[in-house]
Amino acid sequence: MKKFYTLFGLFIVFGLSMFVISCNESTVEPDLYGSISGTVKASASNLPMEGVTITTNPGTTSVTTNAEGEFSIEKVLVGDYSVTATKEDYSSQSINIKVTENQNNSMSFLLTVAPLDSKIPDDITYVSPADIEDDQTKLPTEVELKWRNGETEKGDTLRFDVILYEGADDAEGTKVVSNILDTTYTVKNLKFETTYLWKVVARNKQLDEVEGKKWRFATEDFPKNPYLFVKDTLGSRDIYSWDLQDNHLVRLTTEGSSQVFPQISPNTQTIAYSSNESGKYHIYTMDTRGNNVKQITSEFPVEGFHSSGEGFCWAPDGGSIVYAHNENLYRIGYEGAGFDLISKAPVGWTYKGCDYINGFDGFDGVEKIVVLAQGPKSYQNEIYLMNPEDGSGLTRLLPDEFGTVSNPVFSPNGKKIIFSRDTIVERDNGRRFDVRIYSINVDGSELTDLSGDDKTGNDIQARFSETGEKIIFMNVANDGDGPKTIWTMDDDGSNRTQLISSGQMPFWYNPH
Repeated sequence: MKKFYTLFGLFIVFGLSMFVISCNESTVEPDLYGSISGTVKASASNLPMEGVTITTNPGTTSVTTNAEGEFSIEKVLVGDYSVTATKEDYSSQSINIKVTENQNNSMSFLLTVAPLDSKIPDDITYVSPADIEDDQTKLPTEVELKWRNGETEKGDTLRFDVILYEGADDAEGTKVVSNILDTTYTVKNLKFETTYLWKVVARNKQLDEVEGKKWRFATEDFPKNPYLFVKDTLGSRDIYSWDLQDNHLVRLTTEGSSQVFPQISPNTQTIAYSSNESGKYHIYTMDTRGNNVKQITSEFPVEGFHSSGEGFCWAPDGGSIVYAHNENLYRIGYEGAGFDLISKAPVGWTYKGCDYINGFDGFDGVEKIVVLAQGPKSYQNEIYLMNPEDGSGLTRLLPDEFGTVSNPVFSPNGKKIIFSRDTIVERDNGRRFDVRIYSINVDGSELTDLSGDDKTGNDIQARFSETGEKIIFMNVANDGDGPKTIWTMDDDGSNRTQLISSGQMPFWYNPH
C-alpha cells in the first residue's frame, strides 16, 4: 500500500512539472508598436504638397498628405521599414526608418518633378476583342476594348486615345475617349449588324505618339423584338422595341418631338405611328429598324376631341390605314396614295379611335370597323360597329352613359372588343379616376370588368397579343403623374404581371 502512494505521488509531481513546462513554452510576447509621421514638400518651391501617397514596405496603412503636406501612420509594428512618397508627375522618394516602441518616428520628403521621358512609347498590342480575321464571333452592342503597351522609361505616364470607325468607308473615325490612363475602355450604343474598326493612340509626356493598327469586330444581328412601346426621353417621346429574353432595347425614333402609338402592319414589316413633328399629329411609317421613315397624311392630321394621335389603325390586308380627323373617318393608302371618306360622326360628335378586323368568328368573315365617338363632354362616349367600305351597317355597341371610354380594339378572333372605361362618369376636365379594362362581345353581351379588385391607378391602352391569350396594357396613377408601367394579364383578367417599368402605348406581336 505504501508503495502505491509513493508511485501516485511521483505521477502528480511529474504531471505538475509538465504543466509548468507546457505553460512556459506557449507564452507569447506582446506586440510592440510605434508610429510614423512626416511632411512632403516640393523641392523647387519648398511648399507643402497635398495628395501625395505614402506607403511602406513591409506594408502597413496607405495614407495621403493633407493640405499642409502632413501625414501620419499610427500603430506600426516595431521594426525596419522603407517609406515611399509618390505623386503623379513627380519622381518617387523612399526613406528607410527603424520604428521603435512607443515612439513617433518623423521624416521629411522633398519631391522633384519627374524628368520628361525621351523614349517613344512602344508599339500597342491589342488584347480583345479578337480581330475579325481571327474570330468571326458577333459581339453585343456594348464592347470592352483592351490593349497593352510595353514599358517606357521609369517615371513615364502614358495616356491613350481610342478612335472608332463605323465601317471601312468611315475614313475620319470618332475619338470616343482621349487622354485616359487605363488600357481598357467600353464602347456603348453600337449599331447592330455593323463592322467597326478601332485603334489606340499612345503618347508620353513629351507628346511623342504611337498609333496602333486598326482592328475590326462585328456586332450581332438586328433583334426581332416582339414589344413596341413609347418612352419619355429628355422632353420628347420616342418609340422603342424590346425583347424579354436577351434584353435588347432599341430606340427606333429620335426626332425630338412626340412619336406615339406604334402599330405593326399585318405582315409585321412596317410600323405606323403618329408624330407631332410638324405641330400636329400626322401618321408616319417606318420599318422595324427605325429606317425608311415616311409621312403618310398631309392635309388632314389625326385630330379630335382631346386627341393625342391615337385615332388610327391598319386595315387587315396592310394596304391602307384608317384614321379619325374630327367628325370624319378616313382611309388612306399605306404609302400616302388613295384617300376616301368612310363615315361622318353624329352632329356635334367626333371620332377618336378605331380598330379594323377581317371578321373571323365574330362576323362570319365579314370585315368590320369598331370606332369610338366622342361627344361635347369628355365623359360622353359611344362605341359603334360599321362596315369599312362606306360606314354602313352602323350599330351602337356601347351607349354614352358609361363614362369616359378609350381605345376599343378587337380580339384576334373577332368575338370580343376590349376598351378602357372610367367608372367615375361625369368629369368635365377629362381627368380619369378609376379607369378599368372591360371586354364585351361583339353582339353587345357579357360586359366584363377585367381589371378586378387588385388594380391600383388606371388601366389603359389595352391590346391583345397576336394569339389573343394575353392582354398588354399600361397602368398609371389616376392623377397622371408617377411612373407609367406596362403590364400583361390573361384574357380573363387573371395573372397581372408587370413587364416594363417605364413605358406606355404598348403593342405586342410575333415578328416573322
